[in-house]
Amino acid sequence: MKKIHCTFYRPEKVNIREFQNIVGKLESDLDTICNSQISLQDASCYAFDLLRQARPLEHAPQTYYLGLDDPNQMPADARVDFFYRPTYLGAAIIIRLLLRHPQLADEKTELGWEDEDELRRLLKDVFPGLLLGCTGRGFQGHGYDALEGLLDTLHCFAKAGAPEFIEKYPEICPEFGKLFAESIAEIRAGAEAGTLQNEWGVDYGKEAAELLQLADQSR
Repeated sequence: MKKIHCTFYRPEKVNIREFQNIVGKLESDLDTICNSQISLQDASCYAFDLLRQARPLEHAPQTYYLGLDDPNQMPADARVDFFYRPTYLGAAIIIRLLLRHPQLADEKTELGWEDEDELRRLLKDVFPGLLLGCTGRGFQGHGYDALEGLLDTLHCFAKAGAPEFIEKYPEICPEFGKLFAESIAEIRAGAEAGTLQNEWGVDYGKEAAELLQLADQSR
């Protein structure tokens, strides 16, 4: 079993290097959770510690995010990197943990620790909002990086097992499932037509092929 701990936090002051380190840790944790065996206890603690950090938007309280600062104070590119990106990674981590340990959300299963009722509440009340928050900008990157960002985000979710998760738990967040399916279909159509290029003419056919293979494998 691989040991893993959630260390997510929000710095009191804007610090780009610190933001990068926090997002980098989430990326590393997702890789670990996808590629290693994680105990039920560690999965429970990680999900609990991460989900209780999620915050709703004031004007859209049904959506939750793991953004590192106020999105209204961020430039558009930083908003993608440090508001949406950690939200994508956090949601992908919970997706993977639930697929590995479905008993996390099963109220009939005793996890044997004092915060399990609060974890179930977070999974029921906050996690759907976190998935909804992921749909805020259609999974796309900023500006000329829109396509690259879309492919990267879809790869993150596919690696976590989003196709399998959506099939098993379609009711948790239908909006997320719909957007993911539509986005994969868009990439598949573009790959078949050979039109996956950004405004500079950079071709993303290879990245699309890798994504589609991963998505198909995780059904």
